Amino acid sequence: MAKAVMTDEQRLFFETNGYLVIPNALSPEELARVRAAADRAEAVWKADPSRPGARRENLQQVQAIIEYDDIFLDLMEHPKVFPIAWEILGDDIQMIDNDYFISPPHTTTHADWHHDVGMGGVYHPRSTLMVKAFFLLDDAAENGGCTLYLPGSHRYPMDFRLPKVQDPKEMPCHVKMAYPAGTAYLFHCRLYHAASNNESDRYRRVLIYNYGHFWMKMWQGYEPSDALKAKAKTRVRKQLLGIGDAYGASLSGVTDVQQV
Repeated sequence: MAKAVMTDEQRLFFETNGYLVIPNALSPEELARVRAAADRAEAVWKADPSRPGARRENLQQVQAIIEYDDIFLDLMEHPKVFPIAWEILGDDIQMIDNDYFISPPHTTTHADWHHDVGMGGVYHPRSTLMVKAFFLLDDAAENGGCTLYLPGSHRYPMDFRLPKVQDPKEMPCHVKMAYPAGTAYLFHCRLYHAASNNESDRYRRVLIYNYGHFWMKMWQGYEPSDALKAKAKTRVRKQLLGIGDAYGASLSGVTDVQQV
């Protein structure tokens, strides 16, 4: 079993609400290094239109960001965030996808209210298929395109119908992930969430890591390159990158992400 790292308060909050905020997940020094690496990755991505990702007016998506710099690969195992995802999902945790999202100022949402899993026949409220982690690289203001959650909606039945709204912020009972740069937050991927309109003068930049189970296929376009696989020297990293027996991979007995 994964080592228990969540406090009682965190565990109860996540089970009740479907998300968890981790203040100051990145230190100021870490944040500066990650921002610099993100700027370099963005420049490389923009210079080569053949690189995968979305190039839309309201979203620039650098797909598979862990391919761009070892900093992003290390962030996949960040000691303040990854152990919580590991505890929630269990010892067969694997990376499913990872991105760098850039929301330009004065643009409408790129993602209205939705949830991320829709496997028929699986009762999602009792089946945590994925946990997604966001790292804020900029301060997220309430009018700056911040993520919105509907607390507790990961427990809704599959046929639950949300009210129809024109603007994501019109959804009753939502909460805003309006937090300072360096904050991380995780959520159960059955939780209803949305990206709000970026009405501010600033870009909203966020790194996204989606964790699932080893028996699940990685999303197409996120399979690690051979160069990335060659950097997998620990049991944790090998499993996160999909290296191993599809039905036998487990981190059982591993107590440290550096363990080989």
